Amino acid sequence: MDMAKALAELDVLRGFIDFVNRQVGVYCDCLAGFQGNKVRIERQVARVQRTVSQRIENGHPVIVYASLEDPSRPDVIHHRIIRADEFMARNSEAEFNEQQVCWSIIVLVFAYWDEEIRPQIAKIRGVQADDVQLSIFGDLRILRRSIVHNGGVVTIVNHAKLEMLNDICRAGAKISLTHDQMHKIFVRIKSAIGDLILEYTRHLPGAPKHEDIVDIAVQGVARG
Repeated sequence: MDMAKALAELDVLRGFIDFVNRQVGVYCDCLAGFQGNKVRIERQVARVQRTVSQRIENGHPVIVYASLEDPSRPDVIHHRIIRADEFMARNSEAEFNEQQVCWSIIVLVFAYWDEEIRPQIAKIRGVQADDVQLSIFGDLRILRRSIVHNGGVVTIVNHAKLEMLNDICRAGAKISLTHDQMHKIFVRIKSAIGDLILEYTRHLPGAPKHEDIVDIAVQGVARG
């Protein structure tokens, strides 16, 4: 075993795992924010549409004004004016806003692997970047192309090429991920990185099996 190469790769992969974990945090924070937005407007709608005395009246449409400026300023510019029901729909579970975050993370994670991490691993090993291959990132490449170039729709031909993520999307349909499916993507990415590390250590006593890896942490250890 080439220990120098193994340790050099661990430094690179530690940074990548940290990056992936940050994307998990962003994803979870966004879901919490979307839910908070939905609840806030639901309460506003209920307050505006409440009945007066015993007379039942038609509810009034509620409009949501969103701005990046200070709302106390008289010259505030609204960048979006949207009906409350549409706002709540966009912020609902697995709807537009959540899907945009899922798509963005898929595109970003693949780009970071393909343009930053894979070339570093290849340089350490003394091979071409194309020689460093993991099935999960081949699948992410297909999803990324579908998102960027085909409106998020995975064609039947491309779906047939998926090896590890063919269960999280349907052929000929737009990618629409649930929380559980996004979790599967994160787990499979970390499992693949664990398998990459095991290329150096799988022969050692007590080394974990690939299928047992659901999360991974690369600890920094001082070297003597």
